[in-house]
Amino acid sequence: MAKIKIITDSTAEITQAEAEQYNIDVLPLTVEIDGTTYVPGEDIESESFMEKMEHAEKLPKSSQPAIGKFVELYEKYVREGYQIISIHLTEKLSGTVATARQASEIVGGDITVIDSDYIARGLAFQVIEAAKLAKTETVSAIEQRLAEIRAKTSLYIVVVSLDNLIKGGRVGKMKGLLGNLLQIKLIAKLSNGELAEEAKVRSNKKIITYLVDKIKEEKEKIVALDIVHADGWQLAESFKTSAKEWINHLKLPISFADPVIATHAGKGAFAVMYYTE
Repeated sequence: MAKIKIITDSTAEITQAEAEQYNIDVLPLTVEIDGTTYVPGEDIESESFMEKMEHAEKLPKSSQPAIGKFVELYEKYVREGYQIISIHLTEKLSGTVATARQASEIVGGDITVIDSDYIARGLAFQVIEAAKLAKTETVSAIEQRLAEIRAKTSLYIVVVSLDNLIKGGRVGKMKGLLGNLLQIKLIAKLSNGELAEEAKVRSNKKIITYLVDKIKEEKEKIVALDIVHADGWQLAESFKTSAKEWINHLKLPISFADPVIATHAGKGAFAVMYYTE
């Protein structure tokens, strides 16, 4: 059977341990703050990034990996006889998928580029599953399985302020919502790769109730659920405590949002993402 290599980008928030365990290569997106460019996880950690963003003169800018980085990595594994599956964050929010496709055309070889339609651990669900299957399945079978996971994935994000989303042009179907939310918190859903308004609530308690109700409504068993936050730890913990009553078979890990994601979600945001059988 042909060797298959899985490649993704840093917004998937694949941990170093996961990358080593599943033999995944990760290409980093970068962030620029007031003229200085950082590679998350190398030059800057998520916690310190939030502080720099808060005091920055302008909204940080994120950039997808340069096409040369893709070409270099693809060429390496094509020379070594690998088939490549390159899985990335939704192209509705980033040009990373387009860059990956351009690089695959330059390199040639057996390279499959997949738009995950998701971000953060919603993307990681597909990446890790692909890596698990890479030892025994064909590229076609892996593609089919990832399509199934995409169809059964849900990602909800709680946005405390729309400022960053508006400034970054990432509001999607929420274009009619301008300015701050004042005392109202927005719950958005990533659907078809694009953020869309799901609900508006006035209290943290109602946020938790709304999201837990979504879990309770699921007819199929939840396979994995991750919680990601951008200085929204308290809400994330509150959700975990409530959700545990309904899905106590899972660990429900909480992680700090990748700086690229935190740039657009804004301070205080947190997200819940899961997929079902």
